[in-house]
Amino acid sequence: MTSEQAADDLDVGRATSACVARLLAARLQHAHLQQAAPRLIGLFPVDLNEPLTVEVALESDAPVTGTTSRLLPGGRFAQATHIGPYDQISLTAHALLSWCAERNHPVHGPLREVYASDPATTPADQLITHLQIPLEEDQ
Repeated sequence: MTSEQAADDLDVGRATSACVARLLAARLQHAHLQQAAPRLIGLFPVDLNEPLTVEVALESDAPVTGTTSRLLPGGRFAQATHIGPYDQISLTAHALLSWCAERNHPVHGPLREVYASDPATTPADQLITHLQIPLEEDQ
């Protein structure tokens, strides 16, 4: 996992791209990771008034040089699938957050973006991204 500070919500794309570039460069040093397309997961604060720390994780069974290892917590999630370019993903995120609000699900971050397509080989209008918000467990 690697992280980058975004100056504001308009800087999130740059921060995400910087994280992805670092992870893909680190991945090149590990032959066992180069056999399949990388599985990347973006983690973003839900509240844009918080410090905007963007994190991107590379799914791996072994440590990757130059990154921080962390196990992402499991649990129940509300999920929406976005098909299309990354610059329109905020529309799906807003729909997912609205769904949570309409059903009185408290929203706790981070918002996860699970990138199911490789942007190097997939046309922008066909990119698939799963957005996930953790839901509180029933008491």
